[in-house]
Amino acid sequence: MRRVAGVVGALLALMLIAAPRAMADTVAFTWTDARIVAPVGLAADLEHTLYWTANAASAKVTTVYAVSGQGKVLAAISYQRATPGPLAVAYDAHRVFVLDKGTAATALRVSYMTLPTLIVDGSLSYKSWDFTLPETGQTAAALIVGPNTQLYVVAQSGRVYKAPATPATTGSNKLTKVSDGTGAVTSGYYDTRQSKVVLRSATSILVADPATFATSSTVAAPTQAGGRGVAPSLDGTSYLLTAGGSGAGVLAVAGSTPSPTPSPSTASSGAASPAATTSATAVEPGAKASTTGMLVAFAAAALLAVVAGGVALVRR
Repeated sequence: MRRVAGVVGALLALMLIAAPRAMADTVAFTWTDARIVAPVGLAADLEHTLYWTANAASAKVTTVYAVSGQGKVLAAISYQRATPGPLAVAYDAHRVFVLDKGTAATALRVSYMTLPTLIVDGSLSYKSWDFTLPETGQTAAALIVGPNTQLYVVAQSGRVYKAPATPATTGSNKLTKVSDGTGAVTSGYYDTRQSKVVLRSATSILVADPATFATSSTVAAPTQAGGRGVAPSLDGTSYLLTAGGSGAGVLAVAGSTPSPTPSPSTASSGAASPAATTSATAVEPGAKASTTGMLVAFAAAALLAVVAGGVALVRR
């Protein structure tokens, strides 16, 4: 009887450990195209029902990839560049935007291509704006394209810089710091469904006010080695988290709707108020977050307990 009880106890412990882990890291899809070596983020294109990612194809060429909801590359579009390489990708109104490093320490360039109705492999002409950060020591991590094509650059430090409403196509446009934000940012986007900015850090997904960038709520995110990108699922029910390229998985994370904690108005320093935090569960895109895994584990454990009890009675 002691041996049976020991086996049951061990199985119960394994189930309790494995159940939440199984629910924690659901892979939405895996990058399988060998051309996607080091993708810089992920951008949802609701108009064409696909995603975009960018990859430095060579020293002088950047390629943006149209990707299906299952991770299949549908088209690859390339353009020549004179900058060191892409940092982030964004999408808005039939245009794909790529944020590039500039040749100087504080220089950045935003290039964009206007997409045709039918997206196919090839090259497209592009336009670009040059920008200058107002301070040194900042590494750009995210490009936010807000309403009316208002551009923001978010640095890894969390600092947010706003571009002029109508950037000049000649010379360099000065970026203005509007918020100190939250540190350790790796990616972000403007969510048209919520009219909010969504940022990603190593451990959290932060929902922020688009005017002040003050965090209004957070969702805990699973740990992802080299985690870099964040985008909404095409049906809007979950967040997709990206890390490495070919062979790496893209995680789907859905949390219960956060209870917003209003933030007080912030000055240009952007000090954000404490945020409401909700736990999150990784699920398939479009699926509802649930506790099914835990319920199954407890049910199985209960069944094993009954069986153990029966065995013990028989042995008596």
